[in-house]
Amino acid sequence: MIEILLAFIVILLGTKLAAHLCQLINIPSVIGELLVGILLGPAMLNLVHPSQTMEIFSQIGVIFLMFLAGLESDFHLLRKYMKPSVVIACLGVILPMILFFIVGNVFHMPTMEAVFLGIVFAATSVSISVQVLREYNHLDSKDGSIILGSAVVDDIMVVMIVSIFTTILDQKGSFSFNLAFLWDMIGGKLLFFLVAFLFAKYLLLPLLRIAKRLYATEAVTAFSLALCFAFALLSEELGMSDVIGAFFVGLMISLTEHQKVVQEKIDVIGYSLFIPIFFVSIGLNVRFDGFIKNLPFILILTVLGVLSKLIGGYIGGRFSHLTSRQSFVVGAGMVSRGEMALIIVQMGVRYHLISDNMYSEIIMAIILTTLISPFLIKGALAKEKEELIEG
Repeated sequence: MIEILLAFIVILLGTKLAAHLCQLINIPSVIGELLVGILLGPAMLNLVHPSQTMEIFSQIGVIFLMFLAGLESDFHLLRKYMKPSVVIACLGVILPMILFFIVGNVFHMPTMEAVFLGIVFAATSVSISVQVLREYNHLDSKDGSIILGSAVVDDIMVVMIVSIFTTILDQKGSFSFNLAFLWDMIGGKLLFFLVAFLFAKYLLLPLLRIAKRLYATEAVTAFSLALCFAFALLSEELGMSDVIGAFFVGLMISLTEHQKVVQEKIDVIGYSLFIPIFFVSIGLNVRFDGFIKNLPFILILTVLGVLSKLIGGYIGGRFSHLTSRQSFVVGAGMVSRGEMALIIVQMGVRYHLISDNMYSEIIMAIILTTLISPFLIKGALAKEKEELIEG
């Protein structure tokens, strides 16, 4: 207990100081928070170590972050730009899978490992993009809505691909397309969206109105949090990421009169404790063992990781009639891999698809793409703003 409390003290003070310094030198604050994790973790000072408690707080942090993303989103914009979001997500999944499969073959990886490498880098972590878009007041813009929509569709697609892949592995060659497989692939996902739709239509407002009438402190916020965790749990139980459930609950509440109050309270809770721990936990995964020796392979994975999403997002944006600058913003917003890719890597370890040597290199490439992403988004937004001013 003492070790955890000391870790929290160091993390909270370190992340707030780092965010302050980042603001002074005009770079996204999330960069400072990620670097605090690297600095405090096993890679450098070795003051804070990954632990089960840290993982739990980190997971709650990303749930808070995506709940806030839903609360701040413009539902009508998301619906309006759903078509380009689907196009961008598809290209953002297909292009990395092809490129990384080729890389796996070039480096003589077995076929299944090469396919899995493509799946890892097909994932997108919207949480990092959300943080940067929030910081620059761009979350409820056209670009922000398309990035959010694309990332959510991307997550759903990757989760379905992982479900198919792991089902094939579990059946050990006796694979057959049957109803059980069909349910694993799409049944749970469809059920989640049906439940979410019915809940939003018939139950959400009555529940929040009941909460408002209770003689209890912050009852509406507590009810909203309970719904957030319930839908996060439901989405995970039905074969999707918990952040998808959290995002959709936030989106539901954003359409009610309680949106502003809930957002303000969740902001305080999330950014005071859980969200900083989430960003630091990503940095804690960094190891520099064998970094120089494996640098060429790490750089290849990182460069392809950035370009595959950037190009996929850009082409998808242009197909969807976005301007060149808007397409670049969207592509930049899809680059970060973050926690989503880290989770898939752990699955790869469990199925013996990633060797110990390869593990560190992939993790380092994921971290590097996550660090590069905020700079790309900031640069793209700055260029877009310049164009608007000049136009």
